[in-house]
Amino acid sequence: MILTLYTENVFNAAHRLMDYQGQCAELHGHSWKVGLWVRGSEELLKPNGILWDFSNLKVLTDKLDHKYLNDVIDVNPTCENITIFLYKCCKEADPQLEFKVRVWENAVNKNSFCETGDFT
Repeated sequence: MILTLYTENVFNAAHRLMDYQGQCAELHGHSWKVGLWVRGSEELLKPNGILWDFSNLKVLTDKLDHKYLNDVIDVNPTCENITIFLYKCCKEADPQLEFKVRVWENAVNKNSFCETGDFT
């Protein structure tokens, strides 16, 4: 049996886009929203019955919360690169599981987002 989990969290952080001509080249901040899906088989359940601990997302977003993202992420901190960063963190921690990550630049009132992962 395949299990799919979903959780989300919000963090606040500043960034500026490098090699970009526009307002986002200036220092600014967002209340970022992260949606995370985790998929794995029943056989991957830990002895306590947990496939993936929901609090893991908060641990990841705490690395970004109230930070200047240009100093945290080794690449230009675009929405796309933040999405990839979070996905890679998840895969490194639990390579046997499948993940899908969606990042919104604003937690409310915006439908623009980037997502990546092992499934659609």
